[in-house]
Amino acid sequence: MRWLLTLLVLANLFTFAMFQGWLSPWIRGDREPQRLAEQRSAERLRVVPLQRLRSAPRGAPASPASASGASSHAASAPGSPPGPPVPVAPVVPSAAVVPEPSSALPQRPGAASMAASTALAQGVVEAAPAETCVAFGALDEQRAGRLREALQAAGARVVSTRIEQASSYLVYAPPAPTRADTLQQMAALRAAGQSDIFVIQDGPLRQAISVGLFRSEETARALVVQLQERGETGLQVASRGPITSRVRLQARWPDAAAAAAAAAVGRRFDATPRDCG
Repeated sequence: MRWLLTLLVLANLFTFAMFQGWLSPWIRGDREPQRLAEQRSAERLRVVPLQRLRSAPRGAPASPASASGASSHAASAPGSPPGPPVPVAPVVPSAAVVPEPSSALPQRPGAASMAASTALAQGVVEAAPAETCVAFGALDEQRAGRLREALQAAGARVVSTRIEQASSYLVYAPPAPTRADTLQQMAALRAAGQSDIFVIQDGPLRQAISVGLFRSEETARALVVQLQERGETGLQVASRGPITSRVRLQARWPDAAAAAAAAAVGRRFDATPRDCG
């Protein structure tokens, strides 16, 4: 009986030491810390929430965490002998993890400006439409003020410029040295299409040849350019009559379709629109 009692005491001590992990260097136990220490690539394991598992479609493979828990439960079941360590496979994405749609993901700061810069570099960004400019000739201050108000009411951006303008402008050829030269120059002007010409008999321009008298300086200078193209050079423009203040208007519209209203507005004030150039 004494040797049986001693054997039971030794067996109890052995069992107690094994459960305490004192014999783990020599005898493998079923303690969970030892199993975790022997796992390979344990840092790659991910815990999947239960809600994700419930939302996963049927037939989806179980996640590595659930497989590991099942093996741990089977290994720690009472009465089962300790088996060799089960290798842990690398974690792969399963159907239980449902990725969020790309449209729901928040964009990084500066992503919009980066996309705009890329589109601009590729020539995708369209250039803003250019404005259409319509000009009106020199008008008296009262008429120019009413026209400006009408253009602004029609949606135009109006710029006004005040100028000093004479009552008329004379296109003339300076006096020639001799009468024969004067007659020759008059014949050349008639050949160029100017029939209403004469020699001025008095004033500062005595003996000069009058080619035409115009109300606006632009019209007078346009005639000078036209005759120069036909070979008649040396013509000049002189202002005549009292000097008065005039106003020129430039109306800018966002597009050509909107600028079509400029002609209708100008007719109400006896003003003819033209290009700003």
